[in-house]
Amino acid sequence: MNKKTICEKCEKRDRCKKSCKKVNALLWKDNRVMEKKAYNRIVTYPKKNEVRFSEISQEQIDNFTTMDVIPWSSGDLRLRKTIVFVERFFNKTPCKVLADRFGVKKNTILCMYQQAVEQLEKIVEKMDSRKEGIKAMKADRFTEDQKFFLLSHVFGFPQAEVARMFKRNRDAVNKKVKRLCDKYEALFAAA
Repeated sequence: MNKKTICEKCEKRDRCKKSCKKVNALLWKDNRVMEKKAYNRIVTYPKKNEVRFSEISQEQIDNFTTMDVIPWSSGDLRLRKTIVFVERFFNKTPCKVLADRFGVKKNTILCMYQQAVEQLEKIVEKMDSRKEGIKAMKADRFTEDQKFFLLSHVFGFPQAEVARMFKRNRDAVNKKVKRLCDKYEALFAAA
C-alpha cells in the first residue's frame, strides 16, 4: 500500500494539513523517512539512495576529508583577492603560505577570503533575482525608462549592458536612469 492509495481513500483528505498515522507509518517503515525543508513547509518522503549521517560508521566518518582539492590555476588571475579565494577554496593553500607570498599578515588573508566569499554570495543572489525578476516583469507594464531603471538598479545589470539590450546610446540610458533615481529619491524624501 502506498501513500497515494491511503490518501485517496481518506475522508479527511480535503482538510489534511499534516501526515496522518497511516502515512507516517508508511514513511517511517524501517526508520527510512527523509525530509526536505522548503520555504514554508517540510516535505517528507521515503528514503531511496540518501544516507543519514547517524547511519554512517565511525570508520566512514574518519575517512571524510575537507581537504579535497579541485585543481584550479591562479596563474592567469590578476586581482589579489581573487587569487586568495582560488588558492584557499580550490587549492586549500594555507593562509600562512599566502600571507608570505603577498607579504601581508595571515589575518589580512582571512579577511580577503571572507570578502571574496561575501562578494560571491551577492553575485549568486543577483543572478537568482535577475532570473525571477525578469520572469515576473511584464513588458507592457513599464515605460522604457522604468525598464532601464529596474534592470540597472533592481536586477544589477550594468547600464552599458542595458543600453545594448535596447539598442540605445549608453549616455542616453545613463541620463534617463539618473533622472528616475533623482525622481524616486525626491519622492521618498518627501514621504
